[in-house]
Amino acid sequence: MKVYKMVLIAVLLLVSCQSAVDDINENPNQIGDVDGSAIFTGIQLADVSAQMGFLNWAGGVVAGYFVGDGRLSTIQDYGYNNTDSDTPWSNIYIGVVNQARKIRSGIDVTNRDFFFGASKVMEAHALGTATNVFGDIPFTEAGNEDIPNPTYDGQVAVYGELQALLDSAISDLQASGVSGGIAEDLLYGGSSADWIKAAYTLKARFYLDVGDYASAISAAQSGIANASETMQYIPATPGVGGGNNFLNELLNSSTFGGDISAEGTFLIELIGTGAESRNNAKTDEVDRFAYYYDGTAINLAGIAAPDEPMKQISLEENTLIWAEALARGGAGSFDAALAKLNEHRANLRAGEFFTITTGIYEDYVSADFENGGIENLDGSLSREDALLREVIEERYVTFFNQILGFNDLRRTKKDPAALQVPVPFNSGAQHPERFLYPFSEENTNGANVPQIADIFVKTPINQ
Repeated sequence: MKVYKMVLIAVLLLVSCQSAVDDINENPNQIGDVDGSAIFTGIQLADVSAQMGFLNWAGGVVAGYFVGDGRLSTIQDYGYNNTDSDTPWSNIYIGVVNQARKIRSGIDVTNRDFFFGASKVMEAHALGTATNVFGDIPFTEAGNEDIPNPTYDGQVAVYGELQALLDSAISDLQASGVSGGIAEDLLYGGSSADWIKAAYTLKARFYLDVGDYASAISAAQSGIANASETMQYIPATPGVGGGNNFLNELLNSSTFGGDISAEGTFLIELIGTGAESRNNAKTDEVDRFAYYYDGTAINLAGIAAPDEPMKQISLEENTLIWAEALARGGAGSFDAALAKLNEHRANLRAGEFFTITTGIYEDYVSADFENGGIENLDGSLSREDALLREVIEERYVTFFNQILGFNDLRRTKKDPAALQVPVPFNSGAQHPERFLYPFSEENTNGANVPQIADIFVKTPINQ
């Protein structure tokens, strides 16, 4: 995988995280005499760029979170150019995978166990997103200087390899016992315990992706349990040199500002007060609505504030993975799934995720999901399915401006239509199922790149 300068639409923003990893992308194998821990910050910034940049926004347009206009009007109409994937792919492979594997290649690394473990979590995070949105990807041969054109591993196999990588990461982090004081760690400041929690939640995410619900529950039990353990990137210098929250940068960009909005989107209708509203006697989304949307546009003082943290692996994700996996567990799991959903709603009430003023998130009870209950008014579903539908919908409204919403939209297509979030089509009668492999990869590694030119082809785990 050779490195090319990216000057195409996928660049989108000259955000601080992108510029921070530009130098390492120029020569990813050049470390010199610098301690390996010094490149860990760049790995984190490259991963945040991959997770929160173009793939996220394009997925959000598909998932009913955003409306694309101008340069993003092609995405709005379900068009996708392979050049759109160039920069995200470069961030994932050059910025994260190559550098993470370089740390573990035998060079000098202070706090070796910590950086080995944390780099493995970063690598799994980046490659988990890559395989989810692209399908088959390079894994086994990636990051090997002696293999310039790596072969592609099957998507299902990659998920298995990611679980093994995270198990190894957890083992390293447990051995390290580091509790803080590592400046190179922008996300957790050197807390092995927090990295372990994030690794378990990531394991739960991947088990949910492939439908292994028992394993998802098991992993979630050791995952993120408090908001303080959420993996998030906090912009270091808001307002200085493009150091803002990425969504803020996008909306204020002189190049791309106005090319994305939330006005009239399905998400805004769902948490608003109109015909599509999910509000009921126990739910009033007024505060979440205000956090996302100021009544005219995406809230530049809320979710798109300059200093708003950008969540990567979160408490709400862990709780809702747990709730969904339980809800899919069959007879006997209803009460446990309901308890997990109510745990999430209690966190909402407590203002863990956005400020609560007049919003309402009362606990649900079994009767709310039974025939005629507020979550099953027409009695068309069993109480178990009505609860599952609510959990899926709660995940949808929770994961605004995260790639997880796009991933869920495709993953839940295997469910009956009555359980799916009914995101309308922007064009035609089907949602895109993947992103295209990048032009840069086809240009340099074409013999190994799967020949898929249609974004409506499902990836193996979603078939």
